[in-house]
Amino acid sequence: PTIAVDRPGLPAPPAPPGEGAVLYFVANSSLTPVLRPTRTHLSLKQTLALLLDGPDGDERAANLTSEVPTGLGPVTVAVDASGNVDVVVSADVTTLSTTAVDQIVCTVRDAMPTAAPITLTSGATAREPRTCPVAG
Repeated sequence: PTIAVDRPGLPAPPAPPGEGAVLYFVANSSLTPVLRPTRTHLSLKQTLALLLDGPDGDERAANLTSEVPTGLGPVTVAVDASGNVDVVVSADVTTLSTTAVDQIVCTVRDAMPTAAPITLTSGATAREPRTCPVAG
């Protein structure tokens, strides 16, 4: 057997069975966490890229949708010394629905994980800091 060692620059070891990224999509007007199986542990940026891509075929077949618009990336995430989280997107955050904001906030919360409020910003515009409305 091999021993996994965290070394920067090397690919992550394969994820254990059942590992994946928790993405928040919409089912019957409610936020719904979905475990998207992955072969390796994903970074926060990779997890957000999956969210931005929207539901896959199986998820769409299960009537899951997304209010997060395509073209929202690239996305960057910054955490300040106080632990506040800022998610910077390329699209105008004032045009995002509350559900879209919550999808991003909940996905970030579960991927980090953090209990801090999360702020979405674009350029000089920011949404109010939010916490995920779904228990996690």
